[in-house]
Amino acid sequence: MKDIHRNASKRISVRALIVSIILLTGISTAHSAPPDAEMCSFLERFHGHTCPGSLMGLRLGLAAKEALNAQGRITAKTLMLACSVDGIQVATGATIGNRALTLEDRGEMALILTDVQTDKQVEARLTQEAMNRAKIFRELSGNARTMDDGSPEQVNIKKKLTRSLTGFAQYLMRRW
Repeated sequence: MKDIHRNASKRISVRALIVSIILLTGISTAHSAPPDAEMCSFLERFHGHTCPGSLMGLRLGLAAKEALNAQGRITAKTLMLACSVDGIQVATGATIGNRALTLEDRGEMALILTDVQTDKQVEARLTQEAMNRAKIFRELSGNARTMDDGSPEQVNIKKKLTRSLTGFAQYLMRRW
């Protein structure tokens, strides 16, 4: 299985589900609003699909950006080369292309944002619980890739993947 979201209708339904979760669970705080439908849609197009890694990067980037409260240019350093990088780029606007994002692959789900004007830094990390929830998705996804396309076992795993992704998105966004 190359992509658990092979056709457009599945992508749209997952995106709509995540956006609905974000909007309907009362996630916002007095400080900021959760990502809107446009941001989630852009992340999915930018990354190629929706997965826990890209959502973790989005969550890290938005939380760090809010905490930093920079008024000008920011730079970002991420400590893991994985799907989260795309979420970080979407959330912060710091990209490899604009030379505002650097990668140091230490296998740590962490992000360091710096306000270029004030040199103030903020470090954001996910909880161990978030990492454990993402691991469940990775294991299911790995199992699905070993099965014959369209087999009953793979169809069952894909259903579990959708439930896992939904639960993961709910968990991340509840923490807003």
